[in-house]
Amino acid sequence: MIKKPCDKCNRMLEFPDSHAGRRVECPDCGDINVLPEIAPVAAKDRAEAQGLPPDHGPEKEVMVLAPANWRAHPFLTIFTLGLATLFLWFRNLGNRLYITNKRSILRTGFFSKSTTEVLHDHVRNVQVDQSFLNRLFDVGTIGISSSGQDGIEIVAHSVPRPMEVKKTIDLYRPL
Repeated sequence: MIKKPCDKCNRMLEFPDSHAGRRVECPDCGDINVLPEIAPVAAKDRAEAQGLPPDHGPEKEVMVLAPANWRAHPFLTIFTLGLATLFLWFRNLGNRLYITNKRSILRTGFFSKSTTEVLHDHVRNVQVDQSFLNRLFDVGTIGISSSGQDGIEIVAHSVPRPMEVKKTIDLYRPL
């Protein structure tokens, strides 16, 4: 129900929502009044509904993921008495996958750095690869490709909780 005071006599006019934006006549004074448009209700975005930072506004970190080496290679760790884990830890020391409310960023390297990023608005495909053992330890490889490139731009190995990461990225993608 739209309620608006008459422009001339201040009598309260009441009309159904279907009359929004129309010209109506005041029954008392005969003055022609224009009813206001009904503002659409702002819908919460999917991420905000899940308790994550909203898609609009400033960029905020949602997740920071480091490779889970021991969980990704448990038998290698056991058979080499931890030396392989030490090697993998040092190799992946600077590797991080950052998920923000605007983009995914992969930073690799300890001595030399490399950064690759994909805006969530341009994400075309998110791939999750897990072997049986990876599924048991809840790790995997995530590949993210955008509409602007031909192949996969971001490939992050030994990511903990990869399906949760994919669901988070999907919340910020325009589906």
